[in-house]
Amino acid sequence: MKRLYHWPLDPAGRLVRLVLGEKGEAFESHASTPWAPHPDVAALTHGAVAPALVEATPAGKLFACGTRAICEQLEELQPAPALWPADRNERAEARRLWAWVEAGCEEVTDKLLTERVMQWVRRDRQPDSEKLRRGAHALRGRLTFLNAMVELNGNLAGRTLSIADLSAAAHLSAYDYFGDVEWDAVPDLKTWYGRIKSRPSFRPLLGDRIDGTRPVAHYADLDF
Repeated sequence: MKRLYHWPLDPAGRLVRLVLGEKGEAFESHASTPWAPHPDVAALTHGAVAPALVEATPAGKLFACGTRAICEQLEELQPAPALWPADRNERAEARRLWAWVEAGCEEVTDKLLTERVMQWVRRDRQPDSEKLRRGAHALRGRLTFLNAMVELNGNLAGRTLSIADLSAAAHLSAYDYFGDVEWDAVPDLKTWYGRIKSRPSFRPLLGDRIDGTRPVAHYADLDF
């Protein structure tokens, strides 16, 4: 059985969970928060951080740390169902947009999501209102771009679902837990997200509940 070390609201861990779900891979979930990492993670290799996926095999321990290493390893070990488009141009676009989502959402996660966690989950200090403002502004810009891509292509990188869609959905679902996504301002993206939310791989994410706070009312609503 695979073991996944992650924290439920971490977008990186959410992406790995979505990929595992799409591949039909069962796994054991082990909590590893940013402020209290699981000791097993540090023991894997120098500088290892969650998310980390570990599996005992006859040849020895197989592990990968970080979204890129884990997702690419899963695609190599189980190519079907494929999370890369068959079309060469769409495959290149999926790679570009996956990288764009991870880089583009880093500021949103660092400022907006981190401050929400400090405000509602850890409650160990007052949130920084300036960081919240800058994070919300950054998120609006990312939403506008993603809405344009979905309006153009149907999915982010083209006609078929890809790793780029799962990465974007993983990030947006974490922000949406606290109600920070202004869905009405991006109607095409909202429709796309509704389709992603309806996939079986997404159901475990919608069931997440973090100690100390509950998600907004529409978080798990498929018809929001």
